[in-house]
Amino acid sequence: MITNKLSFMVGGPAGVGVKTAGIVFARLCSRAGLHIFGNVEYPSIIRGDHNSYQVMVSEKPVYGHIRSLDVLLALDDLSIENHKEEIRPGGAVIHDTDITKLDFSELKKSGVLPVGIPFQSIIKQVSGAPKLANTVGIGATMGLLRFDFEQVVKTLKNAFWHLGEEILNQNIEVARLAYDAAVNGYAGNFDITLQPVKAPQRMVLTGNEAAAIGAIKAGMKFYSSYPMTPSSSILSYLAARERQCGLVVKHAEDEISAAGMAVGAAHTGTRAATGTSGGGFSLMCEFVGAIGITETPMVIIESQRPGPATGLPTRTEQCDLKFVLSASQGEFRRIVIAPSNIEECFRLTFEAFNLADKYQTLIIVLLDKHVSESTWSHEPFETSGLKIDRGEMLNAADLAKMNEYKRYAYTKSGISPRVKPGTPGGVFKATTNEHDEFGRISEDAQVRSDMVDKRMRKLDSLDVSECGWKLHGKPDAEVTIVSWGSTINAVRGAMELLAKKGKSLNLLQVIYMSPFPTDQVTQVLNKAKRTLLVENNATGQLGDVIAENTGIKIGEKLLKYNGRQWIVDELAERLEEIL
Repeated sequence: MITNKLSFMVGGPAGVGVKTAGIVFARLCSRAGLHIFGNVEYPSIIRGDHNSYQVMVSEKPVYGHIRSLDVLLALDDLSIENHKEEIRPGGAVIHDTDITKLDFSELKKSGVLPVGIPFQSIIKQVSGAPKLANTVGIGATMGLLRFDFEQVVKTLKNAFWHLGEEILNQNIEVARLAYDAAVNGYAGNFDITLQPVKAPQRMVLTGNEAAAIGAIKAGMKFYSSYPMTPSSSILSYLAARERQCGLVVKHAEDEISAAGMAVGAAHTGTRAATGTSGGGFSLMCEFVGAIGITETPMVIIESQRPGPATGLPTRTEQCDLKFVLSASQGEFRRIVIAPSNIEECFRLTFEAFNLADKYQTLIIVLLDKHVSESTWSHEPFETSGLKIDRGEMLNAADLAKMNEYKRYAYTKSGISPRVKPGTPGGVFKATTNEHDEFGRISEDAQVRSDMVDKRMRKLDSLDVSECGWKLHGKPDAEVTIVSWGSTINAVRGAMELLAKKGKSLNLLQVIYMSPFPTDQVTQVLNKAKRTLLVENNATGQLGDVIAENTGIKIGEKLLKYNGRQWIVDELAERLEEIL
């Protein structure tokens, strides 16, 4: 009998609540003290076709998902056809006996347990509402796993209380009927159970939600965006909390407007941000240049998806790294940070706003679909040491002591004291032309050189020697894997699997892409006995960035670029073949 270790998937057509069922299941497990990791997959059409939500459950932290399924909750026959090869011998498929037309004889021969539940009959018995099918499935799943039904009730109340008492009670009742049917008919023949354990209370969040919380904690007051997968849920999350958190959240008509609104808000001294994906960021590039030359503190969250052009709108890839490092005509310094999990999404987004104010430049938080939309359980974030830093901001009293105010004054640090527009004594000009210290347009050669030098100095004081990288594992490992962003999680999971086979690996994670932790990465790579680059793109973009900054070229590469993320056991197999 296996307890508290499970690979679960719910599948069905878009519009029937696949994602809701996955999230409810994840929350059930998390509130029982278990760690979860959830991965959602869906095509780029509004309704129909196949959607899935896979949840990994364990008493230990989970880094990513695997290909094998213990339980498949199929809300239609297509889900069974698509995933039947993934169900392990001894696993189970929960299906609706009222609508399925499949023959389960082959699955039975392979050792899979068909769990037939009359979904439609149960729904008709309670209300007849088709949307209850996903709740029927959750009830059946928890019955098969012999999970405490009272915990199911608590989670359903939390998920559906806002829909009213009648709908909530219908969900509880259909879950109860399905639960009883699974317990009485099938649970005794299944070898996995889920049982509550004592553990700290944990949140269940996506990377986008964690980044949004980090922005709120940092004092962001303005967010504008045009919905573009996979960044869209940042907009919806913030909009739902607009009044509660004192925010202004604007759904713009396009990405150009979204960037312009955010730059305008940031120029007034408001902490502001916008979010998009690669195609939207392409449209924002003129404003990226405006941020650079006006030295406006600004945060852009860019969540990558496969390109070029529209590419694969709902899939994942790490393909925009070199693009965001150099986007916009001309040269100016910007900061690019790549989180890999929800804790980093929260903390690094918070830091991004402080860095934007301190260095008066663009900060890009570089996510991708897999980290943006995957779900983790996590203890409440540590916030005691987080302090808002607005940088060199002058007030009226400061200005009264000055003979004249130069918004773009030449300074040794490259950072010029700024004021909020309208502050008495703080009049200045702002233009996207080259300008002098007062902001007046100038084509003087010396002014141009001095102003470029000033802007290029401003990140010289930013020390990323500690925050810009991490080394996971023993320093003297036989193989050093180099990676970044969401791929870090699959690598860490694969390392755990390979450690059980006696393989000695460590992992160099690069977090700050600009400014780059050159000295530290150089030291790690020079000491490494063997290096291997693992990325979710076709050209090994981090490898190119490392070579540019350190002169070290990583020859061995594992690259995946089919629009799907690395899967833990898949990556472990590939690594084992190479090693």
